[in-house]
Amino acid sequence: MSRYVKITEQEMDDHLKTSKGWVKEQCGYEYVYSFKIPSIPSVVIKVMSSISTGTGEGRNKGSDAIRVFAVKIDNKGKVVGGYIRKQKVYRTTNWRQNLIDAYKVVLAQVRVRARKQGLL
Repeated sequence: MSRYVKITEQEMDDHLKTSKGWVKEQCGYEYVYSFKIPSIPSVVIKVMSSISTGTGEGRNKGSDAIRVFAVKIDNKGKVVGGYIRKQKVYRTTNWRQNLIDAYKVVLAQVRVRARKQGLL
């Protein structure tokens, strides 16, 4: 049985590495991680971490989940709209693998939609 765990900013940074293309930014009181898809430059995958910018730790149990989704951006990098609906990742002991799985689901959905739109 999986149980809630408090995730730290450092753990999330170690998992979504800048060396792999992830960019961390502050959005309100939360850290958001973004990944630009090289083959589809107008789409970015985002991870709402639930990590508070004030404490560097995840919110309390039951208050928020990690969310993975994709947005469309313009040529200046500004978000112009949603692209793929969010996948929820619970902050449990197996959050790392669940985050990878959610990312893969969103990426697959991005590719399908981009093919239909002629972006790929």
